[in-house]
Amino acid sequence: MARTAAKETALKWISARHLQHFIAQAETAGVNIDDLLDEAGVVRERLRDPDYPVPVSAIELMLASVTRQRDEPLLGLYMARNIQPAALGPLGYLAQTCASFADVLDVITRYSGLLSNIGRTSVQHIPGGAEVRWDCLAGGRLFRQQATEYVLGSFVVMGRLLIPGRQDLPVAVSFPHPRPASTELARAYIAFFKCPVYFDRPYAAVTLPLRALQARLRHGDAFMKDLLERHAANLLRQRAAGSSLEDEVRHLIRALIADGAPAKETVAAQLGMSGRSLHRRLKESRHSYRELLDEVRLEIAIRDLRDTRDAIAEIAGRLGFSTHQAFLRWFKHSTGNTPGEYRQQETGTP
Repeated sequence: MARTAAKETALKWISARHLQHFIAQAETAGVNIDDLLDEAGVVRERLRDPDYPVPVSAIELMLASVTRQRDEPLLGLYMARNIQPAALGPLGYLAQTCASFADVLDVITRYSGLLSNIGRTSVQHIPGGAEVRWDCLAGGRLFRQQATEYVLGSFVVMGRLLIPGRQDLPVAVSFPHPRPASTELARAYIAFFKCPVYFDRPYAAVTLPLRALQARLRHGDAFMKDLLERHAANLLRQRAAGSSLEDEVRHLIRALIADGAPAKETVAAQLGMSGRSLHRRLKESRHSYRELLDEVRLEIAIRDLRDTRDAIAEIAGRLGFSTHQAFLRWFKHSTGNTPGEYRQQETGTP
């Protein structure tokens, strides 16, 4: 049972679209994003693909780092306040083509898997309206709280964008985590949601009145909705096919390498299997753990040599090489050039 839970947690991901939004907000607040990404083992070039699945383990490392740097207990709500449809990709565009807000809820429930697999969205009809519930299925306490507040906050902001002028959206919000001890923080929730906010509830939910569900949206377009739904359904099928074991191993190596080159057994434990089982399964697909480790190491080494002025010895240490010379030999064997030669060719500096 524990192994299954570990494997499920290890395979949780969030679309790079959300991380791009997080980066934009963090840079505005003065956070050094390059250091943050390095600490989490996230390659910035990868984030240019908005659909790239960023492991939750990497997001947690970044969240912990930002929490240490800045006193921002409402980070999730802070990120949600400026959310725009484009940040949600196909789901955001699809929501804008809906004819009613009830249609928006249906779209969100069916296609939220395009953005992540860390949570479950459901709509429960209640007398006089509906509850939109979201259950976070991954991460530790801090991550779950911030993710839940970000998701519910984003939903409310998007709702207000789609049906402007609605003063009754929402009528109540519930969170499973405790009420903040600070009166100032408690009032900040009220200021954001503009309705009663309840804590220590069994689930997270936004409560909507029936008249909001029936609201007609200004930009409803049945033709575009059908077109975008087909595209969204196709993307979901591709997601459902799942990433390969090799991709999962690469993701975990990137997330863990900040503490030195992770041992095969460490990565295997995250996947809920033994080191021997991981070796056997990789061999079946004609790969080896060492090959994948070296692939990720080379990716990071090339990035750091090209994009930073860090000493070569420092880069070698971050990648888990025992000595500077061992890194030099490995890099030349992998690329045909020494690290210094590569940096000179790429940047013109030794």
